[in-house]
Amino acid sequence: MTGSHYLKVDIRDHGSPWRKLLVIEVPSEELERAFQDVVEEFRNRVQLPGFRKGHVPRNVIELQFGHSMEHEVLERVVKRSYESVVREQKLDPISYPTIEKIDFSRGKPLTYEAQVELRPKVTPKDYLGLDVDAKETQVPDQDVDRALEELRQRAAEWVPVEREAGESDAVLVNYVRLNAKGKPLRKTEQKDALVELGAPGLLSEFRKNLIGTKAGDHRDFEVAYPPDFGNEELRGRTAAFSVDIQGVRERRVRPLDDEFAREVAGMRDAAELRARVRLNMEGEARLRAQREQEEALVDQIIARNPMDLPESMVREYLEELVQRLRVEGREWSPEEENRFRGEYRPMAERRIKRDLLVDAIAHAESVTVTEDEIERALRGAAEGEGAPPETERLLRSAEHRERARAHLAERKVFALLREKARLKMAVA
Repeated sequence: MTGSHYLKVDIRDHGSPWRKLLVIEVPSEELERAFQDVVEEFRNRVQLPGFRKGHVPRNVIELQFGHSMEHEVLERVVKRSYESVVREQKLDPISYPTIEKIDFSRGKPLTYEAQVELRPKVTPKDYLGLDVDAKETQVPDQDVDRALEELRQRAAEWVPVEREAGESDAVLVNYVRLNAKGKPLRKTEQKDALVELGAPGLLSEFRKNLIGTKAGDHRDFEVAYPPDFGNEELRGRTAAFSVDIQGVRERRVRPLDDEFAREVAGMRDAAELRARVRLNMEGEARLRAQREQEEALVDQIIARNPMDLPESMVREYLEELVQRLRVEGREWSPEEENRFRGEYRPMAERRIKRDLLVDAIAHAESVTVTEDEIERALRGAAEGEGAPPETERLLRSAEHRERARAHLAERKVFALLREKARLKMAVA
């Protein structure tokens, strides 16, 4: 039995190393003080016939609201005493406690049991001097050629031509949807819309009716929208369109010359553009190789430090992942969601073990992050976001500062692991 100021606490294992049973006793004096506080609060906020507000006698208050006040006292004292035990005993709960076996009677100590899962305490071992492949991050010429060609394609322009539209062209159109009587529907008119006839997502009716048209042509046709179409208003429906062709556009890809390098990429000439692309690709290759090294080290460290995880940690991780995907627009049935949770459970377990071990190594190696380092990281992030005032305020919040601290500590841990690793040369 240990004491937490005025409390008596007995902490017991409860089925696993991270699941604890806290048997807590609150002295009757503390209970009575809480009761008097609640009585006074009730006096100040209730109004009874025949009494001025704030002047109702205590015995009347207790007689009238005794049950409600006891509930308020119990809730307040349990919450306060549990939080005090967690703080004083330096516990790290990962779930809300389950409160049971409450023995509550005025004039006597309050006792109750709190079942809680704690963050697993990890003592890492065998994490230095591990073998890891050191990849030579050379970028082949053909990869540079491919990147430059992708840049040319992204910089392609649609230029006007005086001919009929082909499958690889685009048409500039004005269009409007029609109602059942063939009259234009309000707020459906679009002017100067560029329709790429070879675009993968273009519905076949548009492609079929617009190929072969030229400036000045007019087309009326119907479009059957699929049941999974993005626009809910048109999903699964057939809509009629009236389309006027304003012109035909041909896709022109510019040659990779000095003029292209200056106008598109801001480089002095094509040689400088090629050198810059190679430099960027080599940087990406180094970063990719570094991440692969780190994950290979993580796999070895997890294997050398086996551990079981609290179910609540895995469940919470998967729930956060599901909610994040929902925010991004993912829709699924309950069966699909359950299947997703099952398929991603091994990934969730690995990620949790990874984070626990990285934190434990940071503690074991006395890794620290200074306020100046956090400030520089946040300043860089704000500049990367364009630094509008609201973004800068958000990035400087306590939550973002803690995220920055954790990220910087993790980078320092991985730098240490790579520095101490035994590198085996291999060509990427």
